[in-house]
Amino acid sequence: MKIRMIVVFGLLMALLSGCAGVQTEQPIPPASVAQDVAVDLSGYWKGLLEIGPGKSLPLGFTIRGSADGLYEALMQIPSQGLRNFKVSSVQLEGTLLTIGIDALQASFSGSHDPGTDQIVGTFTQMGQSLPLVLALGEIEEYARPQDPQKPYPYLSEEIRFTQAPEGFQLAGTLTRPEGDGPFPAVVLVTGSGSQNRDEELLGHKPFLVLSDALTRAGIVVLRYDDRGFAESQGDASAATSLDFADDASSAVEYLKALPYVDSASIGLIGHSEGGIIGPIVAQKNKDLDFLVLMAGPGVNGLAVLEDQTAAILRAQHYPEPVIAQIVQANLAIYNTVLDEREPLEERKESVMQTLLSVGMSADEAKPQMAALFSPWYMKFLTLNPADYLKGLTIPALILNGTKDTQVSATLHVPAIEEALLSGGSTRFTSKIYEGLNHLFQPATTGSPDEYESIETTIDPQVLQDIATWIVKERTLL
Repeated sequence: MKIRMIVVFGLLMALLSGCAGVQTEQPIPPASVAQDVAVDLSGYWKGLLEIGPGKSLPLGFTIRGSADGLYEALMQIPSQGLRNFKVSSVQLEGTLLTIGIDALQASFSGSHDPGTDQIVGTFTQMGQSLPLVLALGEIEEYARPQDPQKPYPYLSEEIRFTQAPEGFQLAGTLTRPEGDGPFPAVVLVTGSGSQNRDEELLGHKPFLVLSDALTRAGIVVLRYDDRGFAESQGDASAATSLDFADDASSAVEYLKALPYVDSASIGLIGHSEGGIIGPIVAQKNKDLDFLVLMAGPGVNGLAVLEDQTAAILRAQHYPEPVIAQIVQANLAIYNTVLDEREPLEERKESVMQTLLSVGMSADEAKPQMAALFSPWYMKFLTLNPADYLKGLTIPALILNGTKDTQVSATLHVPAIEEALLSGGSTRFTSKIYEGLNHLFQPATTGSPDEYESIETTIDPQVLQDIATWIVKERTLL
């Protein structure tokens, strides 16, 4: 899940936020390149990007030459699940290699040194530049202890289904127990930011682990790549949570048509932003039978970000006066973004001047501006989960952890419960796990910078509780 927060403090670089990537190799169009190339750069070029004191991020580029002298390149960040990511352009002029990665607002430029056979250069993203030296090597594969290993004791198939109402194809994986069924079934919905079907980030594959546990318990599971990402079609650039709810609802419709699925027992499991998408789907699709909200929000986006910013900074040991200053500065920016009494261009100019006044360069501020005034962000700031929770009558399982700094249990679980109760529903179960973070890992501080170093992907008790609730307990509510 990407972290969409903290403007003045600095939005995390897309790479560090946990971009998920393409699981299988995809064809990429040749990019124009200067002719008379003196060196063949074909191969996998990898290096370490120093992203902080004592912290590095392995990344690389699979570069291929073609018969007509053109080059193609795919970006790899194995620890974050970014695999075979299409770059936008490749240019080689003499020994200078330049690679554009427009989707990540990033680029790499470096010169090939024939003596050391290295490409020495700079990686730039969102106005920030870091040195990067690439050398030929092999792609590392990262596996966590909970990653399931084939052969699976169940059936797994790649599927595609049509999104309604827009009509593009979403790609995913369906896992199901052997036998005719009918079995209960669930759709898994990721958190914010474009992610693949495994919700892959920082070397973890939460939805792969979750789907494995649930399918072993006798549940059909559908997980899919977010629109416009990996193998799914569609465009996420102007999409909001309401559009993503249409995608999830289309997955529910796909499950309904399968002969081995119990059409009266289809649910949705949403993580983080998926936890608000679930209630939206439930309001629109009356065939949904139950919900599991994993670290789902219970208040509007403005309140989410206020609480999230303070919690993360507190976990990183920032002084309280500094935290208060950053929170107030961010709230001022968000309120300016939302103030429709002022023309849009005036709001943009005001926010730009604020970002420049706190020390950002124009290059650093531009991507912040693009994020803040994107359709997703502007809808997220005002989207109130209570509007969709109040009318629910289906069973719901509400999960969170005491170390969650992104969607805190103390703020959001009571808000979700209050919204359900105000609509007359008592058909819910809440569980707050001691010491678990936003990904339901056992954590020390709960700060996002711990996620990668924790070997557990999802605490086994959480997996067991979800499976048991779906198979047995929800029917008692």
